[in-house]
Amino acid sequence: MFWLPLVAAQSVGWTPPWLRRRQRGPVRLFGVAGLVLYASVLVNTVPRLARADADTLAYASYTGGALMFVCIALLVVCAVLAGRARDEAR
Repeated sequence: MFWLPLVAAQSVGWTPPWLRRRQRGPVRLFGVAGLVLYASVLVNTVPRLARADADTLAYASYTGGALMFVCIALLVVCAVLAGRARDEAR
């Protein structure tokens, strides 16, 4: 919950001052990956808290798992692009 404002701000392109010197590469992509992770947590948690039936829990788990794979893919792309930006800066 505490990192939601940070990743929301990064998804629109804002970088915090303490991270500007260290982070090179796609800030927006990193923020979108954080938002997808947050959505995955919500999709998995809310139906369980609402005591939904088994079918709804299964669909929510499948959707949450798919969102986790999307988050991992975005982070891999972010790491590759950050490595390229780091190599270009040298």
